[in-house]
Amino acid sequence: MKPRFPERTPVAIAPTQEQQAARELFASGRDLALVAGAGTGKTSTLILMGSATRKKGMYVAFNRSIADDARGRFGPNVECRTAHSLAFQTVGHHYRERLNNSARIPARHTAQMLGITRDLDVNSRRIKVNHQARLVMGMIRRFCYTTDRQVMARHMEWVNGLDGHAQEFLARTLLPYAHRAWQDICSVAGKLRFEHDHYMKLWAMTEPVLPADFVLLDEAQDTNPVLEEVFLAQEAQRICVGDPAQQIYGWRSARDVMTGFPADHLHLTQSFRFGPAIATVANRWLRHAESEMQLAGHGPNSSRVDKLAHPDAVLCRGNADAMQEVLAFLELGVPVALTGGGSALQRIANAAMELKAGKRTSHPELFLFSSWGEVQEYAEQDKAAQDLKAIVQLVDTYGPDQIISAVDRLCPEQDAKVTVSTAHKAKGREWPSVRIGKGFMAPSVDDDGLQRSLNSSEARLIYVAVTRARHELDIDEIAWIDAYETSMADAGRDGTVAGRPMIELSLTGQLKYDTSPISQFMAHRLPYSENLVRDYLGRIARLPQPVQPIDVQHPNWSALGHAIDYRLRLSLGGQLGAAVSLGVWALDGAESLRGAPGPESRKALHSAGQQLLATVDAYLAAPASMDDDALTRLCFVAGFFEDIARTGQIRRFSMLAGATPATNLDDLTGAVPTYVLDDIGQQMQLATSPFAGFRSLPSKARVCGPVFSGSGDIGGADADYILGGLLLDCKATKDPRRLGRDEIYQVAGYLLLDYDDQYGIDHVGLYLSRQGGLITWEVGEFLRRLGGDAPLRQLRDQFRQHLRGAGRNQKP
Repeated sequence: MKPRFPERTPVAIAPTQEQQAARELFASGRDLALVAGAGTGKTSTLILMGSATRKKGMYVAFNRSIADDARGRFGPNVECRTAHSLAFQTVGHHYRERLNNSARIPARHTAQMLGITRDLDVNSRRIKVNHQARLVMGMIRRFCYTTDRQVMARHMEWVNGLDGHAQEFLARTLLPYAHRAWQDICSVAGKLRFEHDHYMKLWAMTEPVLPADFVLLDEAQDTNPVLEEVFLAQEAQRICVGDPAQQIYGWRSARDVMTGFPADHLHLTQSFRFGPAIATVANRWLRHAESEMQLAGHGPNSSRVDKLAHPDAVLCRGNADAMQEVLAFLELGVPVALTGGGSALQRIANAAMELKAGKRTSHPELFLFSSWGEVQEYAEQDKAAQDLKAIVQLVDTYGPDQIISAVDRLCPEQDAKVTVSTAHKAKGREWPSVRIGKGFMAPSVDDDGLQRSLNSSEARLIYVAVTRARHELDIDEIAWIDAYETSMADAGRDGTVAGRPMIELSLTGQLKYDTSPISQFMAHRLPYSENLVRDYLGRIARLPQPVQPIDVQHPNWSALGHAIDYRLRLSLGGQLGAAVSLGVWALDGAESLRGAPGPESRKALHSAGQQLLATVDAYLAAPASMDDDALTRLCFVAGFFEDIARTGQIRRFSMLAGATPATNLDDLTGAVPTYVLDDIGQQMQLATSPFAGFRSLPSKARVCGPVFSGSGDIGGADADYILGGLLLDCKATKDPRRLGRDEIYQVAGYLLLDYDDQYGIDHVGLYLSRQGGLITWEVGEFLRRLGGDAPLRQLRDQFRQHLRGAGRNQKP
């Protein structure tokens, strides 16, 4: 018989020391990021903060029920709102009539309003006007979840059944209609369906100032990017609270505001939801989620971890896994509920029945297929269809009739003996006893038999699942963590990765491993990277929106990054860099080159590479001899030759992979997409002012692609520029907030590898090419913020000794 547990009743509890520390820091008026673990009383802490002042505050939640609950608990000085209610008050009310009249408009009528009049043939598949209209409105919906200022091709969702080229063509074709749709939505007199997320986006684009002295942002680890943008722009005191280890909605564009937030960071670690046994399990997964927090279980001492025959809830990885659990309970005659209901699975099953009967389906994920066999083949062969693959396997295992029948037999939760849920839908909930269900798989091994690392996002999802239990937890389905941890503990213990000594990895390669010589030195001598990251984030807060490609769905971001780096180097009178030349010469070598085409094609690529290098030399001798577009084409192609030197192969998606014996440089430059020219042109325009002073420096003070005296002690390290004593690294990211510890330590590594001060570096910095942002630090300040406890010269000597010692230890 399942043990019964008493219902919890609210009890007035004195604030913990952690809660009191948060209250005091808040009262000082400083910004705060409050990292609150599962069940640690974050809401009561926020209420404690609000009561510590008479200032006017605003508590912002994305969910209306949370805001309504908070309204009854905060004092009168704190206004509790949802982001949508704030947006409606300022902007949305102008569209009240459109909202009231926005019944669902048939897709065919939407197509007519947009001017979509004909079906579209793409790769022998016909996309009807109604599906085109649905995809266009989907582009608008995805755009409204971003901080972008205009609708772009990449806002189109992935369409099952089309390859990459067809996706690009379809996105470019539909983009003008998406622009037309957004113009309609922005108009009070527009005719298309108007939704709440539309006025939310319009509100954020006005750069609103919230009427409060302090702003409390809840669930900050999974914030809508639109709300994130508004929150970070406020001049009021900002307090964000949440648990970055519970960030599990990144796949739908939610963002973690907290990590790296330029503020004081405090933790709430005493969980009142469960006791020590469950806290121990949670902490294990927190480590794999890359969280520094460790929970203390202050809940029921009776909590235990054991096998459960009759759990209150079973939490699974995905919908297909959850349905398998549901079917198993139904076979046993156990009344079962499915969180969120089974309508999504029922729609898939109905679509499968239509396709099995030789009919077309209108299901948004399957509308391009003419038979179930096509769906099976696509799910099996296309890597982009992995989410669909699990559903296909479920349908093939149980049949659509059984799935539909199972959904019809589901109980409401209040009548069920057990609730089955995905981990995503279980977030924010809790049960007395929980069994971790199917679908959470151990990481596989790679082609060399080495254990792949557990993805931190997967660890976060499992952490959320195990912390839903109050009293009893069954973790049998994730017991593979024991073998995984043993395997990972062995990897790197001997100072090698895949048999290669870690000391032989490049600077950036070593920073990927905490056990590498460089990472160990940084952790010991320059341990406070978070200080630099917070300072950096504070300094980029007012940068403009990034320039980026508009009419392409999947830009080659890596190749664009190389191209802008080369263009900036050439504008300073520098060469492309040694890695490009090494990549060209690798094509002429006798040794095998993985991924390379046949010998004659390889020879043709080598000749094209030689011609590229000669053409660049000719340009540097006479810069007026080549226009900007021709130069950009050369730079874009050059990046693929450098990739050979960096990776030792021609990768599958390289533009060099399809070479023939007749391939020449004109063929390669002619294949450079038009969007590349536009994008690099915009970035070069942004660089005009920041780089003006650098271009006026004497030629000896302009060093491009510098290699350091210490570069030979590791597997290589070459920076982007040293300009008049400024060590500068170029980053072509469209999201500079994602830069962090590794980028800071990369710059620090370059600085320290200049053992003998060959370059006279006195400042270091990052150049953000898509924003035209130049962020610099004086070297002494840079090292102090990192926690450096010795002068630069001494740190360089210590770094040299450390690296050479690591090298000696690796010699046989």
